[in-house]
Parts: sequence; C-alpha cells; structure tokens
Amino acid sequence: MRIRFTRHSKFKIALINEHGFPLATGQVIDAMKHPEFTTEEKFGRMGAYRSLDRAHAIRVIYEEDRGIFTVVTVMIVRRMRYERQHQIR
Repeated sequence: MRIRFTRHSKFKIALINEHGFPLATGQVIDAMKHPEFTTEEKFGRMGAYRSLDRAHAIRVIYEEDRGIFTVVTVMIVRRMRYERQHQIR
C-alpha cells in the first residue's frame, strides 16, 4: 500500500498537533489500513474512521488511484456523532 500526503493534509496534521491532539502520520496510516468503518465521500473519495480516545476519533479522507492512496485531509471528530450514524460501539 503506497500512501502519499497532500500539502493540505500535512498542514492539517500540524494544526491538530498545535491544538493539543498529538497526531502522527503513523496514526493516519493505521486509520486507513485498519478503520473501524469507512464511508463513501464526495468526488469518489473514501473516509476512514478510527477511535483516538473515549470522546474523539480520527477521520481521514483519501483517494485511491492505481494502488496509490492519497490522503486529502485529516480531522479530529467527536466519536458520538459518527457512532450514532453508523451503529458503532
């Protein structure tokens, strides 16, 4: 699995770290490889979700083209919001 990060996704990871959520690129890759669930997003992109702690999860939006996965953006989200929508516990 070849993964590349856009400039925007690198910026978002740095911004998340500045706001007190220690997040490494390894965690982003882990969320993509072993998501708790995935969603189809706009423009043919995929969303991968993985818990970080009791209240938060990481949401990774990515594209796949010929075996190359491109991380478009990364977000920290509240678990409760997405678990309700997808019946995850």
